Amino acid sequence: MDTELDLDIGAGTPLTPEDRAAAQRLVDLALRLEIEDDHLDEDVHAAASTYASDACNSRGVADLPLGDDLHEEGGRQAAEVNNGGLHAQIAYLVGQFDPDEVERMIRQSA
Repeated sequence: MDTELDLDIGAGTPLTPEDRAAAQRLVDLALRLEIEDDHLDEDVHAAASTYASDACNSRGVADLPLGDDLHEEGGRQAAEVNNGGLHAQIAYLVGQFDPDEVERMIRQSA
């Protein structure tokens, strides 16, 4: 990958023990509510897009071709998270948001 395009949406960031426990509780909730993997796809993509936008703004490239490339890379990484299924999606979202916000997303998806 081009070093200028170096973007990590935070999908590989290890969760704290508290966040891991919250993520498991939220996975259990999602399963009880019969949430399917695709129900959280847009939430994952929105979080990745926000991450990419922040990266564009901090680098001053929001209106340049590199900004488009960063958003495309963020979307690619979000797709990888979504392809990992419900557990991966919820773990990613807990890493990006407060668990209460992720619970709201799950309940709205039901």
